[in-house]
Amino acid sequence: MPSIGIAHTRMNLVARSGRKAISPMISVVLLIAFTIAVAGILSLWLTTLASTQTTTTGTAAEKQILCSRSVLELREVTHNVVGTDNLVNITVVYSYGDENLYNFTLAFVDNARKSFTVNQTRLAQMSHQYNKTSGQEFSPGAMVVWNLNLTEAQSGAAGGDVLTGTSLQSVRVRALCQDDYPVAGECKSGQGCMK
Repeated sequence: MPSIGIAHTRMNLVARSGRKAISPMISVVLLIAFTIAVAGILSLWLTTLASTQTTTTGTAAEKQILCSRSVLELREVTHNVVGTDNLVNITVVYSYGDENLYNFTLAFVDNARKSFTVNQTRLAQMSHQYNKTSGQEFSPGAMVVWNLNLTEAQSGAAGGDVLTGTSLQSVRVRALCQDDYPVAGECKSGQGCMK
């Protein structure tokens, strides 16, 4: 029976302090109102979050679909070794698509299975580079011919990153579409584009 004594003591404390306790009915109504308010705030937050995520995902999917239609075609790749110079001419056509492309990189693989990549910074130093920040973008239907001296491009490259073979096995051109999506074209030895 000690629990009765504790309850009686609490009632005496409330009565002595001059304050009245909240009736059980009012406390239940307040508790239900508080629960409904929290549920309403949580519901509004979840609805906004779902809407934002749906919009973001939809926009990304739309960009990816637009970029997936882009086709880069390597029309002709000629490779000549003249003395110590390793010369390559690459003709690239943006044959199909709707979006502008930029930030090109070129990757080469020779018959010794060595590879070398000319990134967008190095390409800009050697030849015309399509770069979004400078406003130079490769438009649908456009064509570019890059005349590169790979010997110069490889100067300063690490030992494993230089071409040592006498012929090219493949050339791959890669560009960006819509800031995030790569578009690529490739020409391999034995194909009509490799001269």
